[in-house]
Amino acid sequence: MDLNERVSQALNFYNDALADHRQRICKNISVLGALVLMPFVATHLLGANWLMAGVNIALCSLLAVTAWVMHQGRPAPVPFWVLGIAIVAGVLVSVFKQGVPGILWSYPAMFICYFILHRRVAMVLGAVLTVGVAAASALVLEPALAMRVFGSLAFVMTMINVVLNVVGDLQQALVAQTITDPLTGAYNRRHMETQLGERVATAQATPPVESLLVIDIDNFKRINDTHGHAVGDEVLRRTVTAVAARKRRSDLLFRMGGEEFLLLLPGATLEQAQQIAEELRQSLAQSVLLMGEAITVSIGVSALRSGQTADAWIRSADAALYRAKRSGRNCVVLAEAD
Repeated sequence: MDLNERVSQALNFYNDALADHRQRICKNISVLGALVLMPFVATHLLGANWLMAGVNIALCSLLAVTAWVMHQGRPAPVPFWVLGIAIVAGVLVSVFKQGVPGILWSYPAMFICYFILHRRVAMVLGAVLTVGVAAASALVLEPALAMRVFGSLAFVMTMINVVLNVVGDLQQALVAQTITDPLTGAYNRRHMETQLGERVATAQATPPVESLLVIDIDNFKRINDTHGHAVGDEVLRRTVTAVAARKRRSDLLFRMGGEEFLLLLPGATLEQAQQIAEELRQSLAQSVLLMGEAITVSIGVSALRSGQTADAWIRSADAALYRAKRSGRNCVVLAEAD
């Protein structure tokens, strides 16, 4: 892991809990911003402050257009990172020109940056805003007040990150619950169907190099009948642990149901998948899945073919697994070509 990745993990750059909702947030903030600026437009016009009136009219118009365009499902006319930089610059100018009233705008500006921008960009602009406002405050106000401004902005920025981290962790936990089998910790069937569907869709454009294994624990009904379902559940969990310890980092393990699992092997040819399956079969046969009793698995292997559906891909591996069972179990069988 390089220094950049270490820093990113330490600052939690990639835990961007708002990423999936940012489009809607940006649209709503654009509407709200346009409405908030309207009274300031009127105030500046009444005070004959034509420069500030023009600036506010331009901003109000830009935000209104942005909200309308995004409502139509199109990208914003001006990237929001440009808007974020403009907001920070505007706050700094306002502090120089107005002093304390300008400082007050720094707090909503901090929140807006974190809502409309990627977490990494928002952190950078938040730091610039904190240091810049404190420096500007020291030039136009008392140094003691500038220190208080710096401390309060740093505190606000820290708390925003703490809250986003908590929200992000809860979001990840919720996602994990929806795609994970609660008993074994393997991915569930719903997530399996999603992943296989994506692989099949990708294979329509490029020649597929994908394989899968359907793994079935031999004589599992006898284990449940002899030792009880609690012991059977423990065998399932130990099987998943053993497979997870042997699979490649890119491989995905799913529980299809009962004692049957599917291991997706991205980038593996049929021959490579056969070798992986055989190594896995031998490893599981040597593992202690049930004290005092040898537990084996049968495995069906299938490679994705061009034009093949996800269901057909699974069925071909299931057919190979069925032949493995008929051949005496504890073996690996390849799917037959059509």
